[in-house]
Amino acid sequence: MRYYLILSFFLFLSVSHSQNTPKDVTLDDNTAFYEGANNSYIIAPPKGFVMITDSAASDGYSFAFIPKGEKYATASVRIGINIFKIKKEAREKFKLEDLIKDDTLAYRIHFGETIKIDEVAPTVSLTGDSMRTIYYNDTTTFIPNVMMSYLDGHEEILIFELSINENYPRFEAEKVYMECLNNVKMLEQGSLGVG
Repeated sequence: MRYYLILSFFLFLSVSHSQNTPKDVTLDDNTAFYEGANNSYIIAPPKGFVMITDSAASDGYSFAFIPKGEKYATASVRIGINIFKIKKEAREKFKLEDLIKDDTLAYRIHFGETIKIDEVAPTVSLTGDSMRTIYYNDTTTFIPNVMMSYLDGHEEILIFELSINENYPRFEAEKVYMECLNNVKMLEQGSLGVG
């Protein structure tokens, strides 16, 4: 399933935009376009960031954004995006709450009991869609993972993950992360004008 999703994503990236694309979006090689089962998505990087696909895919992401001029493996800040497709027969039983509980439990197991996990106010996309957002911190030690956000498109969930290295200020990372999330567009399927 992951291979199909990644393959579909890369095929989709190779298609240029058409006149049906909203006019207030600047499209370039760094903007991700994804045609889901019921929705179309436009995901642009924060200013000064570029999209990485191959290295990000080897890390389990659909793609990622890193600062221009940096290498993926040593990036000072990284926004990883994963498109989690939900099979039609599983949708009725699927609960976003369960996915978030699984993710936060995995973080607690990985980082230990001192990690602080808080759900903060939902982040809102450019099209007014609410994203549940989880904040991670540990005052006793450095952890690279800062935030995760979930955009529920019903047939797919877009998961955004912010991570940093020890030299990158958290507050600066949070600003670029919010810029990325605030510019996400979830549109009616077919709005991207690809077929």
